[in-house]
Amino acid sequence: MKVPDHLLDAIHGGRCVAFVGAGFSAAARLPDWRSLLTDLAEHAHVDGQVQAHVRDLVLRPDAGAHEFDQAAQLVEDRLGRATFLAELRARMQAPPLGDLMKRRLRHLRGIPFRAIVTTNFDPILDGEVPSPAAYRRLLRPTGFRWWEETFWSDEPRGARVLKLHGDVQSAADADAVVLTRQDYRRRLYHDPGYMTFLRGLLSTNTVLFLGFSFTDAYLNELRSQVLALFDHGHAGEDAHPLAYALLADVPDLTRLHLQRHEGIEVLPFSTHRGEGPPDFAGFDRWLEAVWRATAVEPRFGRMLAGRRLLWVDPHPANNEAGFRFLQRAAHAHDHGVVPLRTVPDATAALDAMADQGFGPRDLVVTHWGIDAEQATGQSTAEALLRGMRARDLRTPVVLFASAREATRRREIALGLGAQAYCFEWPMLFRAIERIFGHPHD
Repeated sequence: MKVPDHLLDAIHGGRCVAFVGAGFSAAARLPDWRSLLTDLAEHAHVDGQVQAHVRDLVLRPDAGAHEFDQAAQLVEDRLGRATFLAELRARMQAPPLGDLMKRRLRHLRGIPFRAIVTTNFDPILDGEVPSPAAYRRLLRPTGFRWWEETFWSDEPRGARVLKLHGDVQSAADADAVVLTRQDYRRRLYHDPGYMTFLRGLLSTNTVLFLGFSFTDAYLNELRSQVLALFDHGHAGEDAHPLAYALLADVPDLTRLHLQRHEGIEVLPFSTHRGEGPPDFAGFDRWLEAVWRATAVEPRFGRMLAGRRLLWVDPHPANNEAGFRFLQRAAHAHDHGVVPLRTVPDATAALDAMADQGFGPRDLVVTHWGIDAEQATGQSTAEALLRGMRARDLRTPVVLFASAREATRRREIALGLGAQAYCFEWPMLFRAIERIFGHPHD
């Protein structure tokens, strides 16, 4: 699967927002709209006439958002808001997640999106609910860096998540849950900033729709406003898509229509597999393809493929988090291991480099070595760099050390030929990319 270059550029540049719909969480086997609403209607305080009408609304083959929010409104009218939300919360408890759902979440959280927005109010994705503060954080972030720890730690948190339709598990934000007809009106018209926020988000970012069905009328209207703003459809055949969507079983002519007139390039997959039930493995193959092309782990796996690393530090346990990351990166790329060797001092490093023929394709990471500096007047890093110069060893060297006296140490290290002085993991990863260049498959 070839991920479009424009989409990759948008993700790498911090200009891509993931828009997550109900289809994304389907693998968690939470109730779908039909089963959820018919089950809510079975409550003892809902009379038989309403129960029958709810079933008639939601079980028809062409039922969509209009029917679902009407059915939800009928049930809430009978139960009252507090009971309705309590019953909804009881039915939307997070189940134990299977391997497929865990893998989806890992891929979603590993892709360096500018932000993740979702209309799901289930507990699968943790996030905040709409508010002026949330709008500011997403529209005017303090910065975006794909190499931040939130995307590569042992348990990556991923991009900031905004739950547009609330969080059913949060009793403090009960009014933020959007399911009934009145809920939609309250969200659209009682929060004057909501539509302005969405319009701004859709106008200034490329959007990747994941598990989204395009049935929300107000979101479709917002997309139409953005298309009109850019005069999409008259901007020429070479205009980049405004959005991408993972969609199943889309006919070719529909795909062409969506690209020409809706600004959406479809990343298609088929759910047909003979006589069996629909197969959504194509969705996960696309999601993994985007992850492999953009996430920090596979990105570094490609970058370091075929290279050897020498790490100079007498206390390698201090760098355990980074070592684990590098091994995961190698595994993500080719199921191999990073040929990583640790040595305690400059002498051992110089001998290892000379014996093993380290060259420009390889990398040395060293600490500063304050103990050596205090004992001899020359730090480990200085001894290493001077020794490499004397032996004409040309392997790139990056310092990974304390922020203390960073200005002085950086000046010394760079003067002796080091490529960078770093004191945080994200700085180190960024320096490595600068040295070896943007990785390509």
